Amino acid sequence: MTESLRFPEHVFDALGVDPMVQEDLIGGMIRVVVKRPATGPITLMTAGASRLPTDSGERVELAVEVIEGQLGAARIALQIVCDDMATNRRVPPFEAPWRNSDPFLTGTRISAIMATGSRWGASFDDVLASDGTVLGHVRTLRLLTDAEAAVASAYGWDALVKAAGSLDALLDVTREDAVEGGGIPDNAPVILSKLHDEHPPRWVTYSGSELQSLTGLESDEYMDNADNHELWAVSSFVARFPHVAEFVRKARPGQTALFTDASGAYTLEDD
Repeated sequence: MTESLRFPEHVFDALGVDPMVQEDLIGGMIRVVVKRPATGPITLMTAGASRLPTDSGERVELAVEVIEGQLGAARIALQIVCDDMATNRRVPPFEAPWRNSDPFLTGTRISAIMATGSRWGASFDDVLASDGTVLGHVRTLRLLTDAEAAVASAYGWDALVKAAGSLDALLDVTREDAVEGGGIPDNAPVILSKLHDEHPPRWVTYSGSELQSLTGLESDEYMDNADNHELWAVSSFVARFPHVAEFVRKARPGQTALFTDASGAYTLEDD
């Protein structure tokens, strides 16, 4: 086998079952095949994503696990990631969820995609050269709700699986959240000015490790004085200002929410 055939041969041989080839191509060049292993879920795989040029030089094929009747959902996820690879010349970041503000599967809560290793280990995940060196990978795309993606972002993929109970609990795209909570942990710190004693939050920023809240009335001189700041837990902050709860549940690192009243509505900004 020549090295140029390693990726298609790997896809063909994966899971020890022959592929069923779908007729329609993604982007006119990437084929999608369906695998039905006896000991695992239905798995859709790309055959050709590894030919897309990337700035890093990395080569990957993609896979999605689904239950019967949801092959279309898997194909949509493959399409989204392949389009991103083609447009931005990048492979999906490993174990770092991409979160959308709204569900991308109609009638579901699925709004995030996360590339991880598979349940099968290196025999599925690694594409090898004839001398055994790793040429690239198969990345398994996980279709997640926002709450699930928040847990994965904060604590990691393995922690999400543990919280959900199993990998299979994260397959059915029509599910409700497989985990409780999500968003920023209740014990995460909030740095806020003492003006919050009399005024509500106007600007709330999530750095990825903490929140910072401003009323909009703080001057530069006021902010320079450490005595004018307090440190609260997120749970206390939300209890005192419940209208920020939705942003706290959904916030991603680098985002700032602008609140103009106590209705809970906010305008979102990204760094």
